[in-house]
Amino acid sequence: MEPKEFAKAVIANLGNKPNVLKPVSYSNNSALNLPKYKRRPIANKELVGVDVFVHWGGSNPNELAEKVKKIGNSEVKLSMITNRGIKVWPDGFQETFCTDHWRCRFKPNEGSLMTKADIIGLLSNAVEESLDAIKTENLYTFDGKSGYSLGQGQ
Repeated sequence: MEPKEFAKAVIANLGNKPNVLKPVSYSNNSALNLPKYKRRPIANKELVGVDVFVHWGGSNPNELAEKVKKIGNSEVKLSMITNRGIKVWPDGFQETFCTDHWRCRFKPNEGSLMTKADIIGLLSNAVEESLDAIKTENLYTFDGKSGYSLGQGQ
């Protein structure tokens, strides 16, 4: 059916009730009754990592990992790289088709805590290493439960 024919059919049927589906009626004009909003108790929020998204035109995740590891420090290290939601480092599959948008997940070393200063340091180091960090996403737990998506295999 051509667009003009479709438009004419719609116009011809304006005001008619449906033949196949049950018609809906809003004639009673009753108010929508929503439950009263109850604020949840404040959860214990803990920063447990950061995803640094990098624009990089290469195709070898191991090569990218060597570059990205350099922006970590003694407290925070690279734990995973994904591309299009697929883990490509460590132990990724060579066959994975990768775009130029990489998620590099940094987590604190065992016994260390992640701080926002660590994130600033990562981004500052990325500038020094000429890595194009295009966005970050902080990783939090709430009352010990992850508030972020896990990478494949995590």
